[in-house]
Amino acid sequence: MNSYFCDGLKEVTILNGVARLEFHRLQPANPGGSDSEVQSVSELVVALPLQGVLQTLSILEQVRARLVQDERARRPEAEGAAQSARSRSPNFT
Repeated sequence: MNSYFCDGLKEVTILNGVARLEFHRLQPANPGGSDSEVQSVSELVVALPLQGVLQTLSILEQVRARLVQDERARRPEAEGAAQSARSRSPNFT
């Protein structure tokens, strides 16, 4: 089995009951240069039936919930600071 590193999901196309998920990676726009610009390059396309997409979304939602819970468990004081920052307008200090 091949493994691919991808930076994110670039596009999702649904056609005839099949979802095509196009993943991308970021690479330097000018490999020999010193600038920090990057470009998105398609790395992998995964085709799934719609039922598979729904199952995948369900699993990813569970992973997301665990990540949120783990982050709260690690930094409970940060949650309070984030709440107070959301309760005031950035226009007034």
